Amino acid sequence: MVTLMFALFSLQAQFSLKAPNVKWDPSYSFDKCNAFKMEFYAKNNELMRTFQLKTYYQSEGENFDVKTITESRGNGMETILDKKNEIGIQIMGSGGGAKPLYNAGGYKLPAEADLKRLDIVPTSETKVIAGFPCKKYTYTYKKIFGEVWITDQVTMKNDLGVFRACKMQALHNTLSVSGFVMEMTTEDSRGGKTLMTTVSLQNEEKYTVDLKGADMSTAMNKINYFTF
Repeated sequence: MVTLMFALFSLQAQFSLKAPNVKWDPSYSFDKCNAFKMEFYAKNNELMRTFQLKTYYQSEGENFDVKTITESRGNGMETILDKKNEIGIQIMGSGGGAKPLYNAGGYKLPAEADLKRLDIVPTSETKVIAGFPCKKYTYTYKKIFGEVWITDQVTMKNDLGVFRACKMQALHNTLSVSGFVMEMTTEDSRGGKTLMTTVSLQNEEKYTVDLKGADMSTAMNKINYFTF
């Protein structure tokens, strides 16, 4: 899926599409940060690779930026959600000094009736993740199953958490239980597993994305907010 999306955006960049009414700011600044990691396992619990991610956000404002942290050339990606202009900006193929591709497009929030809810089942298990007490829930979705660890001690929206950073909201916009997702696993019937964990929250960290002079391609049609 990621490879396909990258190929589509690469094609857009080649044709330098310039859609009307797609506006963005010349730069975006953030002063807070949440950190996460993703671990991918093959069957028999063999760790295959690990990704580090950060969500940068504003203590005074609603914009945020989900970024893959990597020094590998061309493997970086980040997505800025601009709430004022109602657009998403994707920066793809960065890292290691590589020249990235830029794409901007409008988004739309789905109607309440169109939100995809994941029903999760409470258990009696608890643990502390990144300093916050969490309760374990389980779920089954088609041929995928796993665990969700949720805390009621964090008041941030899950847009700024591991649920969004690891793209789970593209599949499940909401959960049947309120609270902040601190950790989530997905496992398939063949034994493959992904573990998504919060490392730290509410860090003081300044970060600015300068888009002045960026060769920005623009999407013609709006897409679902949760797929950015």
